[in-house]
Formats: sequence, structure tokens, C-alpha cells
Amino acid sequence: MNISIMTVSFPLDQETMEEIKQLVAEAETMDKGDYTSLLNVGELSNFYIKGFCILAYDDDSDQLVGVLTSIDRIATLDFEWSSVVLPAIRRLGVGERMVRELGRNLELRAAVSDIALNPENSEAGQQLLHKFGYAFDFQERTMVARSVKEELESEVKVLQYTNEESKVVDVLVSAFGDTEEESKALIAFNTQTPNRHLMVAYLQGEVVGTVTVVEEGEKLWVTGLAVHENARNNGVATSLLNWSKNEANRMGKASVYLDVETDNDQALSIYERAGFTTVSNTHFYTRSLLN
Repeated sequence: MNISIMTVSFPLDQETMEEIKQLVAEAETMDKGDYTSLLNVGELSNFYIKGFCILAYDDDSDQLVGVLTSIDRIATLDFEWSSVVLPAIRRLGVGERMVRELGRNLELRAAVSDIALNPENSEAGQQLLHKFGYAFDFQERTMVARSVKEELESEVKVLQYTNEESKVVDVLVSAFGDTEEESKALIAFNTQTPNRHLMVAYLQGEVVGTVTVVEEGEKLWVTGLAVHENARNNGVATSLLNWSKNEANRMGKASVYLDVETDNDQALSIYERAGFTTVSNTHFYTRSLLN
């Protein structure tokens, strides 16, 4: 089998998207995993997302047999990537060729960081990453809750972001330890990208938290949930989660999803009390770009 490797930048055209969806569907059926989310398939045709795909084609059949997606989500040259190869040809070195092409592309783009995502149960993926010098860094759970329709009884009010940039920056710096520049870049990304909605939590008239919800098919993703350190233990995070489940119901979404690091015991406790359960685990690997 002769395999051709090519790199294409985002946004992808409709034909390529359909090829990727077909490959991912076959791999998900075989592996019982969620490659759609891992590869960020819903964002690959988005003009506002920076990054590229590496595609592997069988020259004889012109069939897509492997794909690697690499995203620089907020244009900071921090690339996160993952890949999948058609189950029937996983022993033919297609994954290795795509990772080599990835390295070339990251060098061309002067990448600052290189982060690989691998499903917890993928031993082949783990071996491939180790071969290329990646080391395990941390682990995240993906959690899900059903959307619900309920009256939101809370002193915390959740409103659409308007012009509260300085207040939201304070929350992000306090909660995540980000710099002001990083926080402003995140706000800009969440307010300028379609299907992303930046919300602000108020308590007694003061901005105390924020969350972004992202529409993805039947799913509503919760990301960037943050509460100012001075406002913790007031039910702000729980109010934001309950609002998200209610908003998902209003939008006609079936479920709400979120990712959380497995060693964040406080956040895990809050999410579990809010009705979220774990559906998968993803391992994150990094390597030095000086190698």
C-alpha cells in the first residue's frame, strides 16, 4: 500500500470534512471512543480557528486512512494535536509518518509548545508518543450531564458578556493565574468565534465569575469556568453549571460536556454534585521543541 501525506490549513473544505467524518466514524465504531471531540472535528471548518490537518491517503483507492489535527486555539503558537488511523492499517507506520510531518510543520510555524492528546486506553498511541520523545504531563476527565429545564433560584445572575473586559480579566487572573494579555486573548477568542458564548456571573452587583459555552451538534460544551478567589464558597460555580444545563435545554441540546484535570479534587466534587459523570479520560503529553 502506497500512502501519500499532505498538510492542509484550516478551514477545511466540505469534501475533506466528509472524508474525516467517515474515517472517524469507522474508528469510533471499532475503538468505542470519541475521536470526534478529541480531534475537534466540529471546529476544523471554522474560519476563526488557527491550525492545520495532516492527511494520509491510500494512493490506490484515494481513501483517507489517517488524520492528525493540530490546533492553535487562541493564536498563541501553543499547538494541541491528536490523530487517528484507520484500524485495518495501524501497523503500517502511517501514524509515525504523520507525526514526523507534524514536527516539520510546528518548526515552520515557530510553535511555542507541542501538546499531544491520547485516549487513556490507547497503548499504541502511548508507545508512538514515547518513541518521538513525548512525556506524560497530566490527565483530564471528560464529564457529561443531561440538559434540564428548571427554575434557576440563586442570588447569582448569569448574563451575556458585554463590555466587562477588565472585570472578567480579574476573574481569569485570579482563578487560573493567567496573565492579563492571555486573559484578553481568551476573551477576544470567545467573543469573536461563532457558536461560542461568553457569560458573566454577578453576585450582589459585582462580577464574580465567568463561563463560556460552545455549541457542537447535540452537545453544549462548558469551558473556561472561573470564579474569583474572593467569591468562592458562594455557590457561583454551581450556579454557572445549572445555568449551562438549562441553556442547553433551551437550545435543544441533549447534553452538557466539560473537561477537568483529574487532580482538581475541588472542581471534580462540584461537578459531580451538579450531576456530571465521567465518560472518558485523556492523557496529555508534551515534548521540548528544542529536540
